[in-house]
Amino acid sequence: MERIFFVCAFLLLVWLIRPLSLAIVILSTLLWYVCSRSNEKIEEKPAGKALQPVKYDVKDLLFAKLTGQKLLWASRLVDTAFGRAVMVPFVLRQSNSAVLTRYKLVDHPTYYPIVLNQSKEGSYRVKDSEIIPEGGTGQGFKFSSIEDFAKAFRSGKTTPSAIAEKIISTIKTNNTSDRPLRAFVQIDEDEVKRMAEASTKRFRGGVPLSIFDGVPVAFKEEYSVVPYCFRAGTSFLGETPVACDATIVKKIRELGAVIIGVTNMHELGMGTLGSNPNKLHGTPRNPYNLGCYTGGSSSGSAAAVAAGLVPLAMGNDGGGSIRVPASLCGVVGLKATFGRISDNGCFHLCSTVGHAGPIASCVRDAAIIYDAIAGPDPECPVGLRQPPVELCSSIGPSEDLSGLKIGVYWQHFKDARVDVVDCCNNAVEQLSRMGAVIVSIEIPEMEETRMGHFATLFAEMASSFSKEKKEKGHLLNPDTRMGMTLAGCFTAEEYFKAQQQRTRTIGFLKDIFRDVDCIFTPATGITAPEIATNAESHGESDATLTGRLSRFSALGNYAGVPAITVPVGYDSQGLPIGLQIMVLSRAVWSSVNQLPVARRFGCKDTIQHLAVHPGNTANT
Repeated sequence: MERIFFVCAFLLLVWLIRPLSLAIVILSTLLWYVCSRSNEKIEEKPAGKALQPVKYDVKDLLFAKLTGQKLLWASRLVDTAFGRAVMVPFVLRQSNSAVLTRYKLVDHPTYYPIVLNQSKEGSYRVKDSEIIPEGGTGQGFKFSSIEDFAKAFRSGKTTPSAIAEKIISTIKTNNTSDRPLRAFVQIDEDEVKRMAEASTKRFRGGVPLSIFDGVPVAFKEEYSVVPYCFRAGTSFLGETPVACDATIVKKIRELGAVIIGVTNMHELGMGTLGSNPNKLHGTPRNPYNLGCYTGGSSSGSAAAVAAGLVPLAMGNDGGGSIRVPASLCGVVGLKATFGRISDNGCFHLCSTVGHAGPIASCVRDAAIIYDAIAGPDPECPVGLRQPPVELCSSIGPSEDLSGLKIGVYWQHFKDARVDVVDCCNNAVEQLSRMGAVIVSIEIPEMEETRMGHFATLFAEMASSFSKEKKEKGHLLNPDTRMGMTLAGCFTAEEYFKAQQQRTRTIGFLKDIFRDVDCIFTPATGITAPEIATNAESHGESDATLTGRLSRFSALGNYAGVPAITVPVGYDSQGLPIGLQIMVLSRAVWSSVNQLPVARRFGCKDTIQHLAVHPGNTANT
């Protein structure tokens, strides 16, 4: 009735204006009404129970691919009164936003997926002597790990200063090439050399601070890092250097690590391609193929690790922004349990689905850095009630996976490109031969979960950035500007329904994890896509690619469960393929340390040995 009243009132007004305007107004009004109306009958879903039979109905988002000038003009048109009234409702309807309001839900909403401390065990913190064994193992291609740096520094084979000089020189040389990697966007050479020299002196005196002393690390530009600008991928935020570190940055700095600089990212984290054409950044390139995207939004962090510039780099993940680029670049990405790793000092845009976490060259390094940075932070209230960090005394590989139950929702698992499915399935079969039991499962309401996460992510971004959008929205990249306009059009009803749906999704996962230890999916539906030829100037917007890249990651953000991606092979073009492992159950706070599969995998083992690395000439 409200829409009918609005249409009648609007049409009455057109009698006061000229005939041409009349035609335009009538056409616009009819388009708005058709695009925004819904004929779905409202039915009620029982609390915590899925309708039977469970149907998998996640579909590709079929929208035109926009690049260059077309994308620029489309972003400007969408960000007008006509665009918000007509175009945005059409896009939302095509995105299946109506799935959130199609049913009446009676479930209580969950605004933060906080897990209460259920652990009664004492803590175990890994010791340097256990991280650095006397002997070493490994097969095929091998990145330089934290362990390798620690051994080299302690033996005197090299120094933190020599490593820092080499990294800086490599980056400077690469920046002058025809197709630069663009992993780093801010580097203070004097600061890097100062930290490296201080570490070198500690080793000469025999008093290194920790396993991380002298190890080169990097942080996504979404972290506050002294002495850099806090830009979050934009060309207009953070015009002056910050005065204090984010909590995680402070922890790692105090351990003696050498911070090489801050890394590139998709502007404001609003994309999974990694495209960023603005004047201060430029789109980073995939070390496996410089003509392909890295994935996003933690694009530079993944590129820096995959190129061998650093063994680990920090990212942020609101919808796959750690796991997607890690997968496309053939490295390891960890999104820990919600609140487990402090996000204090990060750029807060999506507070209830955002997670801080590492990108590393191997699972072992991810576990070691997780042990160092996880834990309560008074400045991060959502993670205060968590148990102590625990690592098993042996974080190396195991050939025996007996008793491990791996859940696979096969319809969801196979909703990817054929070669990706085949590669990930080979990994599952290999684990089965090692004793793991493969259990077929069903995850109800996957499409509702996808749209619930989408609505939550975008609504929170629009709310958090509303002031900046009004004042400097015209300075955003076209794809970000269009995304922010779309994000601002979600209603209060849709956001509330999304939080009710979150309660249901978490409940479904709890039921599933009573029967399995972990859930396996591909990390992404495709491998790294090519950078469009005309995307350098204004970027690229491709909802179909975005959906395929993030298809398997939304569930972890929405429910707050820990997830890790590991490389398991390559496509016919030599581009990496990743596998995702999610866990809840008794290890709900555990992430890497108690995550059954990742703990057994350790470092250069099991899953990462299923494929022979083709090599990487960019490795330092």
